[in-house]
Amino acid sequence: MSEQVDVIVRFHDVRRLAELERCVFSLVHQSYRPLCIILAVQRFSDSEIERTRVALTRLIDDQDLTIKIVNWEKAEPVDARSALLNLGMANAKGRYLAFLDYDDVMYPEAYQLVVSRLQDTGAAIVFASVRVMQLNVYDKFLYTVGEVVPSYRGTGLIDLFRNNFCPLHSYAIDRHKTLNADIAFDTVRTMQEDYDFLLRFCATYESDFGLIGTKIGDYNYKSDGSNTVPTGGVLTAEALAQLKALKTSMEVRRRTTQVSENVQRSLGLSETIEGTTIREVVNRVTRGG
Repeated sequence: MSEQVDVIVRFHDVRRLAELERCVFSLVHQSYRPLCIILAVQRFSDSEIERTRVALTRLIDDQDLTIKIVNWEKAEPVDARSALLNLGMANAKGRYLAFLDYDDVMYPEAYQLVVSRLQDTGAAIVFASVRVMQLNVYDKFLYTVGEVVPSYRGTGLIDLFRNNFCPLHSYAIDRHKTLNADIAFDTVRTMQEDYDFLLRFCATYESDFGLIGTKIGDYNYKSDGSNTVPTGGVLTAEALAQLKALKTSMEVRRRTTQVSENVQRSLGLSETIEGTTIREVVNRVTRGG
């Protein structure tokens, strides 16, 4: 019997329920079973939780597909996006772990592919690709304009260490290969919390990028500006300042996070050095050493 995949879905605004239903519909039609959807919501009232539960349970008629709603009730952090992921993980029971935001979708074969790759490679985390889709937002519907070419594309770990090209739902984790304490998001971060996690996690555990180029879902970039990090267009002075501060913060992470000797060996380095950082590893690989 296959081992369970837990998919943690973040949801913060009940007014976006139609988008959540589309997201969950894509999970209902996954070929992989058993699957558990852990819906982590942000400070919902009892009536909002019930409204959400009713909307979603009518989509599910499969004993190997379950859904669990968990609510972040604390006042802090105000922006609980990282706390929601941690809350979801605290309620996860399956071997395999994946993440998804309420406004994105997965293709039917997504988790079958990534779990098979995890099993075949023995890696702790496996990456695939997702399409970036431009959506125009109207009062009563979303209109898909078409696919957007990302500004940064990569194929492996060194590319990821340089910059993020792997959205939240493009990877899955084998919890049997990790310590649960290492699967944690920094609750202080409200931008690129997923990239900060990946830098720390992939510096410790072996990763696999063999499915890069195989698209397993859509990341929807919306015209109403509701995405955390803009993928194009003219930025305000405030947004530019935020992105500059974020870039500095990520570089601090690279310069302070140590890379395990196993990961160094996986990158083909001729000599492993205890205590070496992500930035130092990137520089060594770039120099060919």
